[in-house]
Amino acid sequence: MDEAPFHKLCYDSAITTKHIIDYLNEHGNDSVLAIDAIHGMTPLHMLSMNPYAPSEAIAALHDVDVEVAFHLDNEGKMPLD
Repeated sequence: MDEAPFHKLCYDSAITTKHIIDYLNEHGNDSVLAIDAIHGMTPLHMLSMNPYAPSEAIAALHDVDVEVAFHLDNEGKMPLD
């Protein structure tokens, strides 16, 4: 996952909404649409699988681009499945 730093950040056990907002401010809102080459996952997939992620962080990604919530990974699952 080193080639996907936002994905890695979204699965960090210390993730906060501030981390998400700061990353998006620095790298742009298009970061939410980045696709992991191995599993076809977006950062929202990673964040929603993270048991430590606050719901506000998930909502922040969803608010940036609502369509990211409907992206299917390689297993045919949406981020909130």
